[in-house]
Amino acid sequence: MDWNYPGPFRRALLAPRYWGIWLALGLFRLFMLLPQRWRLALGARMGELSLERAAKRRAIVRTNLEWCFPELDDAAREARARACFRAAAQSFADYGLVWWGSRRQMDERMFITGAEALEATLAAGRPAILLTCHSVFLDYGALSLTRRFPVLGMIKHARNPAVDWFLADRRSRLKGIVARRDHGMRPVVRALREGYAFFYVPDEDLGPERSIFVPFFGIPTATVEALPRLVKMTGAAVFPFTTILHEDGRYETRLLPPLADYPGTDERADVARMNLELEKLIRLAPDQYMWSLRLFQTRPDGSPPPYAMKGKPGSGPRPRPADALPPREQ
Repeated sequence: MDWNYPGPFRRALLAPRYWGIWLALGLFRLFMLLPQRWRLALGARMGELSLERAAKRRAIVRTNLEWCFPELDDAAREARARACFRAAAQSFADYGLVWWGSRRQMDERMFITGAEALEATLAAGRPAILLTCHSVFLDYGALSLTRRFPVLGMIKHARNPAVDWFLADRRSRLKGIVARRDHGMRPVVRALREGYAFFYVPDEDLGPERSIFVPFFGIPTATVEALPRLVKMTGAAVFPFTTILHEDGRYETRLLPPLADYPGTDERADVARMNLELEKLIRLAPDQYMWSLRLFQTRPDGSPPPYAMKGKPGSGPRPRPADALPPREQ
């Protein structure tokens, strides 16, 4: 396939049914005229309001924090939930930087640490996989990396054609390219062989058919086993990284050293090691992780998920599983 997704803008996307989308994006761009500190402050306030009003999402966040941080008391977990909602809303409030940020704005607000090893790997002609977690500032890291390196990312196809075109177009500016998730892994293998790094975000529960159960924060979790297979197929080096918003308003994309001796001879152990690396990334800035994901939706014993699901009997908050491993020392 050619790297032409999403393709050129089509006049059909100017039809009246899409005017609301373009108006909202225009207002969002005007929001960029505010100083960043105002946007982040407003985002923090929006997060406080969201915590109070978004009962369903609040329940998911609280369940995840209770399962992943049993060593914390209720007050500490509630403080973390509040910080998580604030960070998520700050990410939204500052998103114009990702979509329209100028070179000067990116220079001032974004930086990468630990990029030397990745640069050397790509210069030597070896493929690279950028392994990351769902930080709420995930797309800020993608922008930082595509300023400097050729990177392929996967994108979920949006039902609204205008939204689909816009998101894919913005994510493929600079040195980035995107492929749709439903295209499978063939574009990934091709891109790795053509010198692109692959932006890989595997911390999602995609159901039992596509996963195996390995520990994540000590809890048996449905996990896709693609990473070790992809590395064996391409010989890629795996670089864990995450993106962190600092108090000065700058976004750091922190690349860690590539995984040594990966993969090994045991695929299940390799997938478990991947989850351990993701956990390490999350612990670098746990208040900035997307705890609103249904991380433990699929249970290995087939029991209902620990999240309240409308019309699903037996679902709802439950204690941390008895077979979970004890929390790791910080």
